[in-house]
Amino acid sequence: MNHIIKERINEAVEVICQDIQEETCQKNWIKISDEEILFELVLSILGSQNKYEIALAFAQEIKDKNLLSNDFHINNINIMESRLYHILITPLKISDSMIKYRFPKTRAKYISENLVFLQEHIGVKNLLSKFESTNKTRQYIVKNIKGIGPKQASHFLRNIGFSNNIAILDVHILRYMNIQEVISEEYKSISNLKLYEKVEKQLIKFLEFMMVPIGFIDQAIWIVMRVYQKEYKQWQ
Repeated sequence: MNHIIKERINEAVEVICQDIQEETCQKNWIKISDEEILFELVLSILGSQNKYEIALAFAQEIKDKNLLSNDFHINNINIMESRLYHILITPLKISDSMIKYRFPKTRAKYISENLVFLQEHIGVKNLLSKFESTNKTRQYIVKNIKGIGPKQASHFLRNIGFSNNIAILDVHILRYMNIQEVISEEYKSISNLKLYEKVEKQLIKFLEFMMVPIGFIDQAIWIVMRVYQKEYKQWQ
């Protein structure tokens, strides 16, 4: 890869990263409600292999039906799954189009089982408070929460303000790492948690020169790499 292109990418990342730092208003998971935390968890589950705006619309619909409310008590997991499935198979108007959600049956099952599991632990916030490190928390989520892999778990923990020192290794971030020769293989995604943690450490170490939490930097990389992918020839 052309050395000049690598430099141009990093220069763009640094500029955008500064803007993101100034504009980002981070949540604090301790101060927000259980319902808001559950909303972010559902959004992360629905976002897997789906566009963000579609996942967001259906997550909001689930919230609007009060299925994430503290006042909603789950007496029967099958009833919960049925209600979620009905929401997910009903098309929603998104960007002037009526859109169906992909994988409604599987995701309804995952979400209902997770809600019951978390209720048994007296709430998601109570569960999160038991862990002493971000990595331990993420490991537990990947192992015990249905429909959540390393990337989704990282997204969830970032979105609730649990930690800003973990990376969301999506295809754009992994492509950036390949271009910068941080990794030799161009992964599409990483579902194995041990490999995810290894690659994440490589990225954090490589970006130490920016002296900014990885949570801000990878957002900037995501923006830059999307532009780069569309306008590749102009960068040469």
